[in-house]
Amino acid sequence: MSLRHRVAQTWRYALAPGADDRHAARTAEALRRMGADEELVAAGLLHDVAKPRETRLWHRIAAVLLERVAPRVRERLARGDGVFARYLDHARRGAEEARRRGASERVARLIERHHLAPRDEDERMLHEADREALP
Repeated sequence: MSLRHRVAQTWRYALAPGADDRHAARTAEALRRMGADEELVAAGLLHDVAKPRETRLWHRIAAVLLERVAPRVRERLARGDGVFARYLDHARRGAEEARRRGASERVARLIERHHLAPRDEDERMLHEADREALP
């Protein structure tokens, strides 16, 4: 997907009220349609649980740009405690939260890796459902 398309998609997504909650539900529903088991569906429902509610449009657009043009800078910025850092690091933080709340290691691993290149069928399905659930 081109950078221009990804930024436009992020823009549309961020402007829709309740987008994060709808996205989680749509991701889980897409996984159900794919025949995923309940743990994988749970990972789809929880994959963005650590995204800060205070996330703004600029956080989302900057994250997309940094991912493409300056991934090392993105990694450094994700180490803080501010809204932007928590947004950039939401996959890892979400996995930690899932573990604290008693989720299986499989669910936590899927949450943690949902922005990385898929390594197995579970990750591929979550990645596909996550993308399908975007506007």
